[in-house]
Amino acid sequence: MQQMNKKIKRYTLAFSLFCSIACAMIFHSQMIQVFIAVWIGCLTGLVGYHKIVQMALNIPTDEAAGKKIGTQEYMKRYLMYGLVLVVCQLMELPILAVLVGLMCNKGAILLYALKEKEDFHE
Repeated sequence: MQQMNKKIKRYTLAFSLFCSIACAMIFHSQMIQVFIAVWIGCLTGLVGYHKIVQMALNIPTDEAAGKKIGTQEYMKRYLMYGLVLVVCQLMELPILAVLVGLMCNKGAILLYALKEKEDFHE
């Protein structure tokens, strides 16, 4: 499990580095803001991923309690995402760049799953 988490974090950071540089070059008039916004999204995605992993490790075996905790954690996570987006909007950072950073984490999870799937078939 720890090896998977380390790989996903590394993939996320690599994707974020590439995306932040690419977005900063494309939107050169807001280079600094775009770069920062992608990294805010990246860090938010990593915090959300960490919260998912912690919830999965600590979920109770009782089905009703598990559903309740799962729903609560889901709502907390999405409240955190929304709060980050609102704060970034108030700071006049590009929201799409924040979303790009969040998607870097999702892409890293997908890449890990695809690579592991290939390893299982060999």
